[in-house]
Amino acid sequence: MPPAARPTGAELRLPRLDEYPERRVAPSTRFDDIALKALGAVLPLGLRSPPLGARAPLLRVVRRAGRRLADQGALDASGAAAEALRSRRPALVQALRRGAPRRALLAECLALLRRVSEDTLGVSPYDVQLLAVASLLRGEVCEMRTGEGKSLAAALAAALMALAGRPVHVITVNDYLAGRDLEEHRALFEALGLSCAMVTETTPTEARHAAYGADILYAAAKTVVFDYLRDQSAGRSRPPTRLSAKLVRLTGERPEAERILRGLPAAIVDEADSVLIDQAVTPFILAGREVALGGLEPDLLQQAFRISAGLRRGRDHLVRPGERRVLLTAEGKRRLRVACAGRDDLLAVPAIQQHLVTQALAARETLQRGRDYIVEDGKVSVVDEATGRRMPDRQWSDGLHQMVELHENLDMTEMRATTARISFQQFFARYLHLCGMTGTARTAARELWRVYGLRVRRIRPRRGDARRWERVQVVATAEARWRAVANRAAALRVRGVPVLIGTRCIAASEACSRALAAQDIPHEVLNASSAAREAAIVAQAGQVGRVTVATNMAGRGTDIRLSPEARKLGGLTVVLTGLHDDRRIDLQLCGRCGRQGEPGRVLRLLSLEDDLIASAPPLLYRVARAALWLGGARAAFAVMRLAQALRSAAQSRVRDRLRADKRRRQQALGIAGVEE
Repeated sequence: MPPAARPTGAELRLPRLDEYPERRVAPSTRFDDIALKALGAVLPLGLRSPPLGARAPLLRVVRRAGRRLADQGALDASGAAAEALRSRRPALVQALRRGAPRRALLAECLALLRRVSEDTLGVSPYDVQLLAVASLLRGEVCEMRTGEGKSLAAALAAALMALAGRPVHVITVNDYLAGRDLEEHRALFEALGLSCAMVTETTPTEARHAAYGADILYAAAKTVVFDYLRDQSAGRSRPPTRLSAKLVRLTGERPEAERILRGLPAAIVDEADSVLIDQAVTPFILAGREVALGGLEPDLLQQAFRISAGLRRGRDHLVRPGERRVLLTAEGKRRLRVACAGRDDLLAVPAIQQHLVTQALAARETLQRGRDYIVEDGKVSVVDEATGRRMPDRQWSDGLHQMVELHENLDMTEMRATTARISFQQFFARYLHLCGMTGTARTAARELWRVYGLRVRRIRPRRGDARRWERVQVVATAEARWRAVANRAAALRVRGVPVLIGTRCIAASEACSRALAAQDIPHEVLNASSAAREAAIVAQAGQVGRVTVATNMAGRGTDIRLSPEARKLGGLTVVLTGLHDDRRIDLQLCGRCGRQGEPGRVLRLLSLEDDLIASAPPLLYRVARAALWLGGARAAFAVMRLAQALRSAAQSRVRDRLRADKRRRQQALGIAGVEE
């Protein structure tokens, strides 16, 4: 083409075809799942990377790079380190495109980043935090103990990724932590010329567009998930194939304003085990408003609920407490057909009658008030058992929420038509770069590797573990357990030792509170009913003489800082009053004490009437009682740990089954070209 006829640069500019980058996850087959499970069992090296500690070779290279940069004067003047780090941006972009930065470049960037942190935040990152940054850049889940500085490590890693031209979503547990972490590290980001923002549930749509356009975004996981679903539902009219979608963008038929996010380039997930494993298969549903109760009349649900009252447990239905499931027996299905015979409504359809009655039985027999939900202002609020937090914006699907409302004699809310749905497991697998941090990742290493392809990297603590673990105590009844807890709390409070009592659910926290009140022990209760005061309660939990009762890991993500006086008295004492379904939650609770080598103590006061052992198979429950009387607390505790392992395995099977169900739905609806 002659020079005179050559188009100008403006004429040559075309829309980016990767304007909404995300990983295209190929649907797995049943053979894939079996093969990965087998490999995960026999190839432990495929699950965990070697731990990193103070003698890691990378740290020696970082120190040499720091001395070299200091000799060159790159760290002297104010802002010089930030300018030097910005000058490495082209090299970082190329390095991340190839996978990960080489050791020399990474060490130089970490040395500069350490100095930028000192200049802007007044904090010099510890070596363990720099090692965590390196792990996150490799796309791993790094395990750091409580108090080792995960928030700063996540901010440093986000800054390096954003400098490399990859927008980052820092996923936190809730909106409070997202806002806190952003404000704490905003000066660091701005010094590097990076934009940062936060999105909450109440952020207006216009502000969301601007926030997602920032280099670094802080948000709670569910907030980003729902915005992604809105993007997907808005694009239902687009052609389903990748090629045709690119053609649509080229022709400009879809205005960019329809998009909220700008894709899923990179994510750093805090408390990764909770999000990626515990909540992995929880469906997040974007509901429409056009069909009240999904086309089902309220009277129909009420009739199904009344019919369920006539079915007997063991004869007509079986309850799987560990899986929170109810199964109708052949006799139960026969009785249900008889009860619905002669009807001319939807209950005459066997599939519908069985589904609605099963949901009613699940509401009656598997969900417990105070554990799975609470009732506030005449409404049912779902409680996340893993964190003890109330989730007022979440409902159980497929009519289960309405059955719980009938069980509590409340007015039924609308069951609306589903516009789009997705689980954390499906969503986070679509990030081009996924990594995370948690204090308890190794026990979930196999599932993280099998489902997400993530390897676990342990970061050795900066200081040794100074906690003392007292002998476990097991009593026969819950009443005796709460009496023992109150006696120990009273004795520790007299000495001025701060006490954190962990309970499984809201009902248990209230029972513990009553036992403490009976002995006139001042205390604070942190559960779903007091979530608004969570930060204030946690901030005071490490003071002299404080007694705090918390459900599970309420307060997770916030350190309990000891006062100097409390540190001299032996630090925080954590009292574990019941084993959870997964041992990781117990370890998270016990990790609240002994942060950064501080003193602390762990007490385990358990009861054979705990939910875990009481809902175990009858034979196992009888063995636990016999072990307590014949072999003492240690023998009973061993049986309880066995019950815990069985429950954890059952939950893993539930997640596998739900993944298989999702795969079958994808195959059945594959012709539609759209998953959610």
